[in-house]
Parts: sequence; structure tokens; C-alpha cells
Amino acid sequence: MDTNQKKFGLYVFLSTFSRNLIEVYIPIILYKYGFNIKEIVFYYFMANIISLLLTYPFVYISHKFNNIILSAIGVIGFSLLQISLNFMTHSIWYLTIIALFFALYRRGYWISRRFYNLKVIKDKDISKTYSIISIINQIGVIISAYIGALMLDYISVKVLTAIALVLFAASIVSLYSLKFEHEGQENKLELRNTFKSIPKRYILTFGTYELVNIVKFLIPLYLFIYVKNTYQTIGIIQLVTNFSLILFTYLYGKKLDVSKKNFLVASIILTIVVYVLKINTVGYVLLIISFIEGIVAKMYELSVSKEFYTLSKKFDYTNYNLVYETTQNCFRSIVTILFVVFSFDLKTMVYITLAFISIGLFYNFKQGASNEKL
Repeated sequence: MDTNQKKFGLYVFLSTFSRNLIEVYIPIILYKYGFNIKEIVFYYFMANIISLLLTYPFVYISHKFNNIILSAIGVIGFSLLQISLNFMTHSIWYLTIIALFFALYRRGYWISRRFYNLKVIKDKDISKTYSIISIINQIGVIISAYIGALMLDYISVKVLTAIALVLFAASIVSLYSLKFEHEGQENKLELRNTFKSIPKRYILTFGTYELVNIVKFLIPLYLFIYVKNTYQTIGIIQLVTNFSLILFTYLYGKKLDVSKKNFLVASIILTIVVYVLKINTVGYVLLIISFIEGIVAKMYELSVSKEFYTLSKKFDYTNYNLVYETTQNCFRSIVTILFVVFSFDLKTMVYITLAFISIGLFYNFKQGASNEKL
């Protein structure tokens, strides 16, 4: 790894560690406070629709000025979100406000982080470099998830949020020392033209792939309500899943760089199967499924990421990122508003989300087969 990659790796570790101390537990915190499932899903819908509205102005800031500003906005949003979790009021307005803070944090963080990903990853070893960064990311996750669970069960939300705030703010320091030729770009933001120029099967792939985040949002809440209502239960499951992620990531990432095969279809099918099993098992079998989940989920992530970063080299990265951000937030907003309107139970929501992912898989496979015939 070169100097920029090492500094970026430090940023990824600190930011991931601090975020995952508490982020996965937010729906559970809301549930324990008294919000019902529909209200919690409404919060997630609002977070996604606000993220969609923020995408263009945030990418414009990235394009016109620099990504440090976006990272700072992410820190501010994260801070406001954490503080709000300690002063909750049972109302829709409260859910809307924390959804706004969540959206500010997520879009500021991920738009800038994706920019730096594109800048530090080299063309010749896309999957290998991404795998190393992903391992660093997962080290932060595997440690922090269980620590967060212990603190929520035995100490308090206030102490946990204070620690998360300090570490997340500290992570941005390493970004200031990254050196690139020039962050700003002369070309214009062209959302419509870039949408037209990117093959539709990639748009659908990236959009449906990001629906996995809905599943990841819903399952901890499902396990807390229907399996065992302690934060440590979720923390242990996260620990097992992320341990297998780390074991699998680097070897699979190197294989992607030398293999001509596309593992995307297989990884999506396996991911769907694993999530179906996860919400239908308990006890030690659930831990075994969680371990397998880490393997197939990482296979899925790396396969899509290779597609994402390989395709990004053919376009202006700012417009490409704008399309990606718009697509993923649009897809998540559409699916979650359906859940709010029809008030499905948690398990049904998971099944419906996986069904949408399956549709994306079918379309991708169909278009790929058509292209091979041509």
C-alpha cells in the first residue's frame, strides 16, 4: 500500500469503529423507547428520501470545492444524531429530525469516502486494494459491534455516544494529509447524460444491491424482538459474521483480480438463501448461518465493488458517483415507502426486499446472456 492508501486505511478504521459502536443498534434503541415497527421503518424511509434530496447538492460540493467539507458535514450530522438519541421524544417529528441527521451524516460520509476510494484504488489491482481496505473496515466492525452491545446493556447510551463522537471526529484528521493532484474538476455535473451512458443492467445491479442495506437494518430488529431481546445477542451475531468476513476477504479479493469469471450471480443467490435461513433459525444454528453470511455477503460486496470500480474508470468519477448515489437512495426509498404504506411484518419485509434483489439478478443475468450472444 502506498502512503495515501495507508492514511486512508487509518481513516476507514477509526470512522468504521466509531460508527459501528452504535449505528446497528439504532432501530433497537427506537423500539425499546416505544416506537412501533411501522414508525421505525418510517424513520428509515425518511432517512433515505432525505438522502436522495441531498445527493445532488452534496456531490456538487464535492465537485466544486473539496471532499473535506463533505467529511466535516458527515461529522456534524453524526454528532447531532448521537446527541439526539439521548434526548428522545415519542413523535413523528422526532423521527424526522433524527432521519435528517442520519442522512446528513451518511451522505457526507459516504460520498466523500467513495471519492477517496476511487482516488486511492489503482487500476491494476482494484479488487486486491479494495480487499485490504475492506479488511481494515471489518476489523473496525468486528471489535466495535460487541463493545457497543456491552456498553448498551451494562453502562449507558450517553457514554457510548460520547466515545463514538470523539473517535469519529478524530478520523477526519488523516484525510487532511492525503495528497492528490487536484480534487476539483472542470467538467459539469450531468446526471441525465451519465444515466443514459451507463448500461441499464449496471444501474439495476447497483440499485438492487443496495437494497441489502434494508435487510441489514431489519434483521437486528427482528432478532431482538423474536429471538432474544438483549444487545449482546446482536453483538455476538455481528462478531461471528464479521470474523468470517475478515477470513474470507483477502483471498477472495486476490482471486477476483486474476479470475475471468463473474461471481456476482452466484454471490447474490447465496446471499438471498442465507438471509432467508437467518430469519428462520435460532440458537447455535443461527450462529453457523451468521458465519456463512459473512462469507457470502463479502463475496457479494466484492463482486459488485469490482463492477463498480472497474466501470467507474470509464466515466468522470463525479458524475458516476452522482448516478450511483441517486440510484441507491431512490431504490431504497421506493421499497421502504411500500413497507410504511402496507405495514407488513418484519419477516415479510425481508422477503419482499430479497424478491426485489432477485429481480435485479434476473435482469442482470438476462442482459448479460443477451450481450454474449451479440
